[in-house]
Amino acid sequence: MKRKNIFEILADKFDIKVEINKIDTLFSNALLYVTNGMTFQQQQGNIEAVVGELLFFNWKQRGTCLSCQEMRSKLGIDTEKHDTKNILIRLEYYLNIINLANTKLTFPNFQKSQQFFMLEKNIEIILDHLNYECLNIEKEDKVLLVPKNPATTSVAEISSKDTAIAILMYNHASLKGDLNQKRNLLLKIYLEYEKLLKKGVAGFSEYFDKTRGLVNKLNIKHNNKKEIENLDNKQLEEWYDELYQLLLFCVLIKDNKERKEKAEGFLKSLK
Repeated sequence: MKRKNIFEILADKFDIKVEINKIDTLFSNALLYVTNGMTFQQQQGNIEAVVGELLFFNWKQRGTCLSCQEMRSKLGIDTEKHDTKNILIRLEYYLNIINLANTKLTFPNFQKSQQFFMLEKNIEIILDHLNYECLNIEKEDKVLLVPKNPATTSVAEISSKDTAIAILMYNHASLKGDLNQKRNLLLKIYLEYEKLLKKGVAGFSEYFDKTRGLVNKLNIKHNNKKEIENLDNKQLEEWYDELYQLLLFCVLIKDNKERKEKAEGFLKSLK
């Protein structure tokens, strides 16, 4: 039996509960150093304290919250809970506070401690184990956590920036049950690939036809609520989710057809 090296042993010992506790501790203790440009007086504090004092009041996503503590309370963040839902909510909160520091404070007046760097890396590692990734929406000053999905990532990478955000955002947990938002995201994705969907690929034309049919019947592109009035919200959402998967599938078929043709041309050139 092959002996495991020390790094393989460490990887096997990864415990989500232990790791989120480390992140909670780092978030509370990691210091930021901020220098006043006029007086050169240096201030220091943990990430939440510095962001709360210098940046929170002007954050687009604070809603009506007056402090980080109020936002924590409204989000129901409890470091004693270790269920996946609670872990993801507080990781998303931590990432947004970290993002504010990283984007709104500038070097050399802003410097991170070693614990700050460790915090960022540990969050990256735990997200990888949870199979989630960050979606950073810069113009809205917010970071979302979305499930990793190879198909989703592949289509997002070949899409325009706004459509890529729509593709990734569709899977966010907060959108469950939000039919209006899902409808808007589906329309944005469809409009980018409308021309592509009108040109089927040999052997797959039925997928393209059914995708266009769902777009036309599910009140996505056309105002045709009467055709789906017998569907309850749960059924409608299920069909929205099916349409989302079909849209991704059709784009990937087209992309891989072009890749296959490129490979065929290359192989012929080698003969």
